[in-house]
Amino acid sequence: MIILSQQRKVDNMKVLLVGHDFDFSAGDGVSRYSYEIYKGISKYVSAKTITVGKLPRPVRAMLPITAKGYDIVHAMYPDVARIAKGGAKMVTMWHDLRMLSKYSADTQARYKPKLSERYGIANRIIKSWVDENYLNTDALVTNSTKTLEEAVAYLKKEGIYSRRKIYRAIPLGIDEKFLHVNKWNGARRDFAFIGSIHLKHKNLFGLLSAFDGISGYPQARAARLHIFTQSAGARTILSSRLKAFPRLSHRNVILHVNMPDDAIIKMLPKFVACLHLSKEEGFGFPILESMAAGTRVILLKKASIPREVSKYAIKANENEIPEIAAGMIDDGKPASSKAIQYAKSFTWGNTVKKTLEVYNKILEQ
Repeated sequence: MIILSQQRKVDNMKVLLVGHDFDFSAGDGVSRYSYEIYKGISKYVSAKTITVGKLPRPVRAMLPITAKGYDIVHAMYPDVARIAKGGAKMVTMWHDLRMLSKYSADTQARYKPKLSERYGIANRIIKSWVDENYLNTDALVTNSTKTLEEAVAYLKKEGIYSRRKIYRAIPLGIDEKFLHVNKWNGARRDFAFIGSIHLKHKNLFGLLSAFDGISGYPQARAARLHIFTQSAGARTILSSRLKAFPRLSHRNVILHVNMPDDAIIKMLPKFVACLHLSKEEGFGFPILESMAAGTRVILLKKASIPREVSKYAIKANENEIPEIAAGMIDDGKPASSKAIQYAKSFTWGNTVKKTLEVYNKILEQ
């Protein structure tokens, strides 16, 4: 039994979750969402998972998944598989628009594109999945208002938008460990980046260019940039990029590959700032996690970042960042108390509650 905000009780609700993993093994944002939603709703409903992440996309395209016997089927992302509702109501999570652009030749996002991606084959497969699952879905949920606006714009462009469906922006949560970090009031010297470096939109070149500029200021000569990433081949990628910057080397750009959150949390509160110079984000966990740890965040002013996440970050043009960051070394301030409390308000408990409210609403229709 679950009791939602409307005080309506739902007995014996059965939910089928379909995703690429539910044990956080992939370690990305979709993986985290799948893991946290499953863990959270399992406290209130009967939930079962189907994992398709280890299957190649062509196999998933032919894999029939039926939700017959369930009240709700929840697709963790639109191109997870072709789903037959079988009488169930369907909820689909839309994480970002890149699923429809990152595999095409002109908007390639990977460091080394696959052959099928360069020729747009995967793009066509993904588009057919997205459109078909959207037509079957009863509720479309997104991780931010930005993503919701992008999704609606795409659906209208394709001529398949329907007002009869439910649309909800449900922000995600940060890991509970970040909710209990104490603010650091000591000296700050180094900078950080957390995220993939093999994806072009993450802007590794821009990050290194900014830090190269920062390193030219007298107060920053001893500063280091710590890069925390899970990208495969990260050392090779970083080494090739460092050659373009005379002031940078592996001595002042420190790479941490697959470092666990517990270790990152010990370091994160002590940085001058997190330089999150990504050009776009579907959500942007590291931005909120850094602020929750008491570290300020610098973003590109023209970047496409959800406004919920970027609210208390410092936004600057690329050429302004070195001077701003060097000045932050001098003042040594942590993130403001408002920023810290705001970041810590993004909890998975809230995400799960709002998701259950969507389940409840579509069952009432």
